[in-house]
Amino acid sequence: METKAPQAEGHAGRLQFSRSARILVWVVLPAFSIGVGVASPLTAVLSLFILAPTFHLVRCDRRRPQRVDPETFVWTYVLTGTVGTAAVLIVQSLLAYLLALIFFQGATAQLLQEIQRGENEVASLDAEALAARSQMSRQWQYWAFMLTFAFCAASIPEELLKYAGLMYARRRGRVAHEHSYVTLGAAAALGFSTVENIGFAYAAAAQNQGYGELLLTAFERVVVGTPMHVMGGVLIGIAAARRDFRGEDVSLAEILRVPVLVHGVWDFSLFAVSALDGNVGWVHPRGTSLLIVLCIAIAAQGTLFLVVRKRYASWKTQEVSDSTSLKTT
Repeated sequence: METKAPQAEGHAGRLQFSRSARILVWVVLPAFSIGVGVASPLTAVLSLFILAPTFHLVRCDRRRPQRVDPETFVWTYVLTGTVGTAAVLIVQSLLAYLLALIFFQGATAQLLQEIQRGENEVASLDAEALAARSQMSRQWQYWAFMLTFAFCAASIPEELLKYAGLMYARRRGRVAHEHSYVTLGAAAALGFSTVENIGFAYAAAAQNQGYGELLLTAFERVVVGTPMHVMGGVLIGIAAARRDFRGEDVSLAEILRVPVLVHGVWDFSLFAVSALDGNVGWVHPRGTSLLIVLCIAIAAQGTLFLVVRKRYASWKTQEVSDSTSLKTT
């Protein structure tokens, strides 16, 4: 498909949205917010905190001389968070069932039932049921399931979604400067992360968890999960900009390699710590296990941050001018 001719993005004039974008911004999104507030007031309150990274990204972009086209930003963010997230959830559900069938065969239903238990439900189980969960968490089949799920069902689909959101922006939006790829990669990541985080908050509220646990859920999702998603999106944007603006030979595997690797290792580490505590699926750790998770989080975020800083600095030294047009693939 032929790429649109680049259009200026850096003007400081008023925002100009199409009719469909105005309906989205002024009707659909407010209606969604009201719906969340009616369904779960606690989730609506926590959503203000969950949306903070999005507001920060918009503010940072508005300060830059080469601003992203607002309509392209909005549609990338919203479509990745809605249509994209729904598609990823379907893929993950199918892959989870397939992987469970491969490794557990006749015990597939039992595994999926244990994974889906909420923390309050787990806490109410009797000693026999807890012993069965602990036994399952020590089986090699469960560890193989966790490893393949972390990469094949979680990391790869979610990082591909960020790339797909960026490519949607390139083909359907207005992208005139390579810096836009970085912002739009982050916007695609935030679209997915925000909807995911609201979903986690809603699930926690629906389970009647205490205020402390609700705040913990929101905190760990926004402070730990969101930055990792965003840094992955930034790395995807930088690598894709090298290919599309500078004509470098960068394959899709190279674009996704580091985000997929760090994301997969992070997810597997969380499942592994939970399994070592005798749990199937994710249950919040306590004591020493919590310290281990915090160390893993610091290591994962630190690794991603160093990679992003190094690649961004290298990329900036070879910056091209605004007049450079996209290469047609």
